[in-house]
Amino acid sequence: MNRRNFMALSLAAATTAARANSSEAPADEEISFGLITDIQYADADPVGERHFRESIPKIKAAAEILAPRKLPFTLHLGDFIDDQFRSIDVILPLLEPIGHRFHHLLGNHDFSVAPDEKSQVRVKLGMPADYYSFEQAGLRFVMMDTNDISTYKHPKDSPQDLESTALLSKLAAEGLNSAKPWNGGVSKAQIAWLETECNAAAVARQRVILCGHHPILPAEGYQLWNDQEVLDVIDRHSSIVACFCGHNHAGSEVIRNGIPYITFKSMLHEPGITAYSIIHVSEKSLRIEGFGRERSRVLALKA
Repeated sequence: MNRRNFMALSLAAATTAARANSSEAPADEEISFGLITDIQYADADPVGERHFRESIPKIKAAAEILAPRKLPFTLHLGDFIDDQFRSIDVILPLLEPIGHRFHHLLGNHDFSVAPDEKSQVRVKLGMPADYYSFEQAGLRFVMMDTNDISTYKHPKDSPQDLESTALLSKLAAEGLNSAKPWNGGVSKAQIAWLETECNAAAVARQRVILCGHHPILPAEGYQLWNDQEVLDVIDRHSSIVACFCGHNHAGSEVIRNGIPYITFKSMLHEPGITAYSIIHVSEKSLRIEGFGRERSRVLALKA
């Protein structure tokens, strides 16, 4: 080896060692995406602090922020509309300038439409099923249907409707604070599917973000009817690192066993006051870049 080559190799080795010992370690890679919940648009006059028509300018303003970020997708966690099926055709075109895919969930208000329209909401929103999953950059997003058991989703007097009505009466008699007709639960079949998804994620070495319309925690009256069944699944699977929900427009946040349970705020309230987020997930942290009522913060993720 001549002197020039020796010097070049020595310099490269020194540079590598310096980088290894430097505090300037390679940045923890992030995946970023948008998150909106409870748009709940309707061509209707305000009711209390719910200003239904104001969702239109708020979505347009959000599009101006989200579009330049070139995000891979945005989550919408349910209640896309308030009570009019035709409202979907008003809001969907406003999402197009954002320039990426939306992954939707169904909320209780999405079923406040005519009986023959209920099954069409999912189709109109381009959802593959009432509950489903998708993968992005080593993360598996498990999108639950928390209306699976409910008094508003199924045809009146159908077996599912009668079973749900009986369950609601039973829970109310037991004094459960979530025993309200606008809440719901997940079926045994969906619980089994959730187990399968978590097992598949473990095999693939993927981390799971669990999403639903109704919160799992906290138990403040907005949560799932069978929240404990879902918590039992979460406790069995270390791949689940975060849970995202909507429904409670005021929002909430609970950390349980190192897992953040975040209820994101609705953009529905008051003219000019919005609420949505850009979420940044890295190996060690969950960074919420909040807009409007949704505050920015950083949460640790369990290893």
